[in-house]
Amino acid sequence: MDAGHLVPLAPIAPPHPSGAAVIELLEDDAGRLARCLNAGDPATQEGTKAGAWGEDCYSGICSLKVAGLQRYREQIPGWNFPVVEKPKPGEYRYLRFAWKKPDSTGIMVQLCVSGQDWGRYFAGQNNTGYYPALQVQPQVPREWTVVTRDLFADFGSIPLTLTGLAFTSMGGVALFDHVYLGRTIEDLDKITTAAKEWATKSESLGTTQLEQHWKNLASEDASIRLPSLWALGAGGSSSSSFVSKKIEIPDSQDVERKLARAVADLDSPRFAVREQASKDLDRFGLTALPFMEVAWKPGISQEWHMRLEKLIAKCKAGDGLLTPSQLQILRAVRVLEATGTPEAKTLLETLSKSTLEAGLSAEAKAAVERIAKRKK
Repeated sequence: MDAGHLVPLAPIAPPHPSGAAVIELLEDDAGRLARCLNAGDPATQEGTKAGAWGEDCYSGICSLKVAGLQRYREQIPGWNFPVVEKPKPGEYRYLRFAWKKPDSTGIMVQLCVSGQDWGRYFAGQNNTGYYPALQVQPQVPREWTVVTRDLFADFGSIPLTLTGLAFTSMGGVALFDHVYLGRTIEDLDKITTAAKEWATKSESLGTTQLEQHWKNLASEDASIRLPSLWALGAGGSSSSSFVSKKIEIPDSQDVERKLARAVADLDSPRFAVREQASKDLDRFGLTALPFMEVAWKPGISQEWHMRLEKLIAKCKAGDGLLTPSQLQILRAVRVLEATGTPEAKTLLETLSKSTLEAGLSAEAKAAVERIAKRKK
């Protein structure tokens, strides 16, 4: 049985603008992805918890832990990935993921096409009644198991656009990790091989290596970015010292003044000022949320209320996309956590108390907490 004989309900998305051979769907950003899933719908989250889990993962520093039924979203912000028979640069065909189910009888990964139809892969028993679905393993994976699938063949041999994802535990706890979309299996193998290689390797890196790996962190191609991230993570003190010089710690008081000014400017009599304030607050994302919530109260002007309401909803739904500079900071935080050196921990603690854009200080705080747990 196919995972789904789906009929595309919308035009196939254009190739990814970067031409990336491999797209990262889930690796170490499990906490951010979990906040985005089921966003804005408390009823569908009831009884199910999801978040980053640093105590057991297939690769990197953490996995996604789902306890309960599932977390899902039909249209994840920024996801419009074309799946075709013969992928050109920026098009895809193969999916790889790792999963583990310590208890209960079934586990499932679901993929949303064009924001509407779903195709599914499961192991063990399908207790959800969700179909169409393809059983890829008769037994539940009690240990980490890697699954690679041909999406084009499994989904009816028609071009599709992947827009969303669901992680389904079907009761108890399930772990998901190492989820990638690739043009070829060989491209996916580059990721998996690098993950295993650097997980057991410790190597001091020279200046030239450090600079090249840092440059690679900016790549949207996961087959370039992730091996460099893991290499830096295995670089110990050579990496943490290098990365510490690349991160600029913001002046918290200055940032707070800018945020207060931007919130007030949402009510400016000048349209251009209001528009710029909206863009600035959008860029700051979760960092700006407390300032916006304080201002969002009865009695303010209709447009001020409307702009605040829209920005607050976007923050809480996890709809904001990180800018290139914000992504580089996030990846630096991942490197620092992976090195686990005293210098890295000290810098992460400093960052956790700062006012990094887009709520990235919370990412640094979570990294500190995971390091502490691993040290016990």
